Order: sequence, then C-alpha cells, then structure tokens
Amino acid sequence: MNSDRQSLPPGYLGKILHIDLTTQKCFTEQLDPDLARRFFGGRGLGVALLSRHFLELTTKGLYRNPFAQVDPLSEDNVVVVTTSPTTGTRMPTSGRMHMNYKSPLSGGYGSTNAGGRWGVDLKRTGSDALVITGKSPHPVYLIVTSAGVEFMDAGPTADLDAIETRELLKKQSKNRAQVLTIGPGGKNLIRFAAVMSDTGKALGRGGGGAVWGSKNLYALAVIPDEKIRISVADKESFDPENKHGAMYHVKLKLDLGKFTKSEDMFGVLASMGSLGILGMVNNYQQLIHNNMKDTNHALADIGRINGEALRYHAKRAKPGERKITVKKSACFNCPIICKRQTTLFDSEGRIIEKGEGPEFETVALMGANLSIYDLATVTEACYLANHYGIDTISLGGTLASFFDLYGMLKGKSETMTPAETGLFTDLEEFIAEHGEPVFGRPEILVPLTQLIGTAQGIGKYLAEGSYRFCERYGHPELSMSVKRLELPAYDPRTSFTQALSYEMSNRGGCHLEGGYTAPYAYCAGYAEWPAHRIEGTPLISKNATLKNTTLDVIGACAYSSFSLGLDEYAALVNGVTGDKHNSGTLEHIAVRTITLERMFNLLCGLDRKDDWLPDRFYSETIHTRDGDVICDRKAFAKMHEEYYRSVGWDEEGRPTLQTLEDLELADLVPADAAAVMV
Repeated sequence: MNSDRQSLPPGYLGKILHIDLTTQKCFTEQLDPDLARRFFGGRGLGVALLSRHFLELTTKGLYRNPFAQVDPLSEDNVVVVTTSPTTGTRMPTSGRMHMNYKSPLSGGYGSTNAGGRWGVDLKRTGSDALVITGKSPHPVYLIVTSAGVEFMDAGPTADLDAIETRELLKKQSKNRAQVLTIGPGGKNLIRFAAVMSDTGKALGRGGGGAVWGSKNLYALAVIPDEKIRISVADKESFDPENKHGAMYHVKLKLDLGKFTKSEDMFGVLASMGSLGILGMVNNYQQLIHNNMKDTNHALADIGRINGEALRYHAKRAKPGERKITVKKSACFNCPIICKRQTTLFDSEGRIIEKGEGPEFETVALMGANLSIYDLATVTEACYLANHYGIDTISLGGTLASFFDLYGMLKGKSETMTPAETGLFTDLEEFIAEHGEPVFGRPEILVPLTQLIGTAQGIGKYLAEGSYRFCERYGHPELSMSVKRLELPAYDPRTSFTQALSYEMSNRGGCHLEGGYTAPYAYCAGYAEWPAHRIEGTPLISKNATLKNTTLDVIGACAYSSFSLGLDEYAALVNGVTGDKHNSGTLEHIAVRTITLERMFNLLCGLDRKDDWLPDRFYSETIHTRDGDVICDRKAFAKMHEEYYRSVGWDEEGRPTLQTLEDLELADLVPADAAAVMV
C-alpha cells in the first residue's frame, strides 16, 4: 500500500481516476491527503478538482483566463465526479455522488448531485473520484472496473434515450453495472440537459448532460469489485443498539422527525414521498403559480396534484380515466424511503409507461406553476423528461416564462418590436398544430416536452433555457432565474431567508446549495424563523448555506437534515474516518468550499450584479392571507453586504486576500486572480 493511502483516514480508497476522451487513455492519481483534509469529499473535493483543471489550462498557455474563455461545450471543459469517505457506509443516505463542470446554462460554476447506488459502486471500483477531459472523436460509453477503463463505441446507443441506454448496458453486464446516461437532451446540447441515474434520478441542474454530449460521452457504467471494501474507523458507532454510538442517536432523531419518521408514525416523506411536501407549501402560500406571478391556487386544484393525490390516484380514478399506481423505493441505505416508482395506465387499463416520480419539484414546476392540475399528464411529461434526460425544474420554469411572454405580447396594444414579432413567426407551426401556448392547458405539456427534448420547432429555442429564450424576444426579465438557473418551487416573496439563499447560491437559483430555508417559517421546531424578518436573516441564510454545503461535502441527503444537525453528522463522519470533527470544523470546510466556488464564478465573469432575483420580486406585490408581500431592494442590498461579510468576502462579494489565505486556497486560484477577473 502506498504511503499516501496509508496517511488517508478510513473511508477513502485513495485514488482519482483520470480519463482522457481525446486520446482514450486513463491514469490513476493518488489522492493528496492535504487536499482530502481541506475539502473532505463530494462537492468540496469536486470544486477543488474543477478549479485545478482550469488552472492547469492557464499553465499550458492556451488561455489568459480559461475560467472565462473556455466554452462550456468545448473539449477544454471538464467533468468531475466525486464521492465522500462516508459514501457506501452505514451512514444513513450515504449513496450520493456529486458532479462538477463549467455550466452551459449559467456560464459559471456547475454543480449537481444525485442519490441511488452509482456512487457506492464507483468507490468499489477503487476510486474516490473521476476527472474526465477532452472530447472523443466519436460517441463512446465507458465501462469502469477495478482493472481500468474500457472505451466502447456508442454507435448502438445513438438512437436510444437515456433509459433505453441504461437498460442495454445493464443487460450487457448481466445486471452488474450501475449506469449514468444522457438522452437526446444531452446529445442535442440542450443547456439544461441532465445526466440520468436509474430511471429517474437526475444529476440535473446546470446542464451537465450537455457537457457530456459535447464530449461525445453517452454513458458511464461502473462494475464493482466484490473484493473492495470501504473501511470505517469505528464499526461499533454504527450499531443502532449501541447507546453510546452515533447511529443510536441519529436513528432516534430520524424516527421522531416530522419529515423523516416512518409511515406508521405519519411521516410526510415515508407516507407520500417528496410530493407530500406540496400541500404543506401551498398551505403557507409559498407555492409558485403562473411564472411566479402569485401563489394563489384553489384547494380543489391542489388536491388533484398533491401527495395524497398520487398515493390514492388508482383508487380515486373514475371509469374511463387514466390512473397511476405507486410503489415505494429508496436510495442506498436510506431509511426515509421518499422515492416512488409509478405506473401510468390509459383509460382502458393498458400500461402507458413505468418510471420514477413525479417528485415534488417536478409537479410544482410542471404542474402548479403552469396551472396544470392534471397529475396523469404531469407524470407522462415527467417520464418523457427522464427519457430525454432534461432537468424538470428548468423545463417547467422555461415553459412558464414562455407562456408568460406569449400572454404579455398577445395583449400588447402598442407596436411590437422586431424581436417581439419574431416570437409569433417562430410559433406559427406550433399554434397551427397545438393551439396557443398559455397557462392551464395540460394538452400542450407533453408535445412541448417532446419538442424541447428533440430540439425541434419552437423547442430548439426553449432548449436554451428561460433566460436566453426570453432574451431572444427582448424580455429577459420574464426569466425567473438567478445566474440564469431557473428558480424552484418557493416564491421568494414568501420567505426572505429562501430569497436570499437563492441569490447567494453559487450555482444559481437553487433551494439546496444556497440553503433550504423556506420551511423555517413553519417547520423547523425551535429553529423557526419569521418569513419576512430582515434583521438576522443573512446569518440564518449563511448558516443554512453552510449546513447544506456540508451535506454535499459528506454525501448526505438534504431530507435527513430536517431531523439531524451538524453535530450528529460530525459524529457519523468521525465513526467513518476516526477524525475529531464537530459542527465548527465541518462548517469551516463548507466556508472553504463556497469561497472557492465564488472565486470560480468571479473568474468566469460573474459578480455581485448576478446575485439578484428577477425584478418581478421587487416590483410586483403578491396578496396572501397574512397581507401583501414584496421584496425590498434596499433591504436586500444590505442583507447582501452582511452575508458577504459573514463569510469573509468584501462589500463587492469578493473573497479577501486574507480570507483566501486563512482558508488555504492560494494554490487553487490564479496568483493574479484580481487582474484576470472579468
């Protein structure tokens, strides 16, 4: 065993596998113990390897500032896939993996993760991380084993979608492989294309699937070696019967949490899956509607698309109606069991399709936000999105901006500009076949998903994402996005902590990486926080950012954090590694991670001006039971500055030199970073 591996804590395999698609060669790098100490794994290790790749492009003399100059869809972009020391252990929800790249949607930091089992089996090939560079001269798929990498001709998968490709590769491996794939979305370079795992788990946000497509990488299969085991420092700490062990206390909290407890205890996620959240979010008037114009939904409409509607869909379906049957499923070592395997039947009882989902965010964005309260139609569109390999949050957000734009321009009384007129020219064929693209028309959801997934007709413009689509016709303000990444299900006017978290998220409009705080107003126990309070909100938002960043770094699911705090996670981490982490040391790694992400964005040309919600939230009041609410721009400007200061950034949102030194980041940013920032 090499000395680097010996100096790494338990949980690590000690290797980074580099794959060059251009030369179709690979090599193994020993994981630097100091890099592991600073970034641990997952998202932390991912941004470190991402930044290092772009720095190396500088030293090759190819670019003055590759962070800004490299086209995300060029061969000089990189795909980094990382696991954590806890991945594949008995830590609850330890099946997650992380992926990083330069995003073709935002033009900045790309980051996404997913559960399942793929990350576990990657580790059991002997590697903690993959770094994929270059571009294959022809479409390929990769088979990774403990013996190395096979570069396979992807010609047989050229006309297959993401799920069909997975099925083929699993069959060829006699069901031993776990497979990541892209579908037509990635192959057509759709800017919000996803990389798919299983039949519906998506590495979805920011267009990673398009990056794969640009590299002619169609799939990546891992076949685990049964001889490789993931070691842990303290096995007894994971014995749920050991009252002195970490797992005993973690299990108690998971068993008592409103979201995480079992179905027989009326746990939300176990009973109804993630869609069980929708009714609650609507009850507190946070659920988006009609491109985030308001949060007003009729209760009867919500009853058609919420968790109860999915759970009892088959029982409630009337003769002659489509119906959905549901089975539970879970990711690796997950006691929460939030996943749902569904089957959609036609009006005569014949199976239309089987698949995963729909999840809460999918129904919120492709249902509620489009005034489509038909769960069977949303489920069918969800299946299609999984086949095409496209992010359902960005898909729904882009369609909402499209409907909003069409409605605004159709009602315009004054003369339209040439750009505005162009929308109606581009829509002639679609309207002739399907009618008007307006809210509340479930019959156009599936055709539009098909057009986007294949980049045909109006779909080739929608495939650019909401910001570029609306910009094409002169109205980028109708894109409900931050850093060009579409916002998720919670209206920011109804939760200022969530609004600020959207703005501060390094990957763009996101409720996870920036901190999942919308439920703090009503579902956080002693941590509840008033939805419209200004004073103290930057600190709450920062703490939430650090907590969720820690989850991504250690490879845990956000849902478990509804019941567990950082001290519980630290105890689990220590049981794996034998280290002496606590909430403070984990938060320090999280600050280091978000600061390096921030530097990546700054070097790509993003800056403080990109840390803002769309103007709609500062100029359009919405009406709720508790009164009229709106975001105040001056108050948010002050909160921005307070947030920046709390993590060691200056008033412009730039990490200070002292912060970079304190966080040991000097080797991962250009020496003349200030000079090359765009």
